[in-house]
Amino acid sequence: MQEPSSGAAEPLIWPLGIDRSLGVPVNTQLRGQLEYGIACGDIPRGARLPSVRELSQELGVAHMTVAGVYKELLGLGLIVTSRGRGTFVATTPQPPPGPDLTRLTRLLSDTLARAEGEGYSLRQIGEAMNALIARGAQPPQQTGVSVLLVGLFADATRSYAANVQAALPTGDRVQAVTLDDLRSGRSHTDAQNANVVLALAHRLNETRSLLPGREIIPVGFIPSQRTRAALAALDPMIRLTIVATFEEFLPTFLSGVKRFAPHVLSIQATHLHAKDLQSVLDACDVATYATGSERVRTLIPNKPALEYRHVVDPRDIGGLVLPAVEAQRAFQKTTPHKPKKELS
Repeated sequence: MQEPSSGAAEPLIWPLGIDRSLGVPVNTQLRGQLEYGIACGDIPRGARLPSVRELSQELGVAHMTVAGVYKELLGLGLIVTSRGRGTFVATTPQPPPGPDLTRLTRLLSDTLARAEGEGYSLRQIGEAMNALIARGAQPPQQTGVSVLLVGLFADATRSYAANVQAALPTGDRVQAVTLDDLRSGRSHTDAQNANVVLALAHRLNETRSLLPGREIIPVGFIPSQRTRAALAALDPMIRLTIVATFEEFLPTFLSGVKRFAPHVLSIQATHLHAKDLQSVLDACDVATYATGSERVRTLIPNKPALEYRHVVDPRDIGGLVLPAVEAQRAFQKTTPHKPKKELS
């Protein structure tokens, strides 16, 4: 992430608020609203955030509460501070113009270490490598650019990957893996072989820690058209319950539902781990649940339950993903493999 340029930064216009009726701690509400707003692009990259004092006064919360939230977001890499200028949403680095040479060095170092471990001398390894280069040894033929998308929940991540896949030329491939896959080592080979790696913006630092040395492009997400249409079509007389997967996102989730279903007046908000979840669901006519809360369907099998699903932000696909993919494609075209010489 880079600090904003010296030009005038776009000010924060996304509304923040504290809903004390939700029973969610104030600092949790504030952190969730800022994290979700940045990830969804509602708070633009490079936007200047209010100072700790300004936000404390605006929301009527303690100075230390705001300072603590800003410290957490700094740790996540979502915001940056600039001495004398203020606090800003972190900007996204430009896609790399070519392959990651650090990764190449690491791959060759690993190969060298394995060869030495099997008893080969450095001279033997060097001679073998020179012979391979002289013969124009070729790796498997590239059939396209390989993209890896790292998400949180398996089903949603596959959906995000399909969303990106639809924007790429035939022959390119997008594979979905989760952070749990990387932690367990199940997708280590996939991650190493990918040409381009994408991560959800608010999980960027976590992804980087699992893939050290890799260039990772953060992408945001927005509510899907299907989600918006389903909420707009709800009967205004129903009793609607919304279920957030994470408590900190409950205020923002509630705000989003109200934005797309302003005509529904009876809305009860809760989260997946609330003690009264079942009783709240029993009292509703329809439930809307966040990705990761699919268990809601089993708790009310005879009632409609709609997932509040997102898609990868098209602005990031066009502005970040496609340029990175084309940069890799250009590199492949400018470094063709040498054909083997025919025997006379």
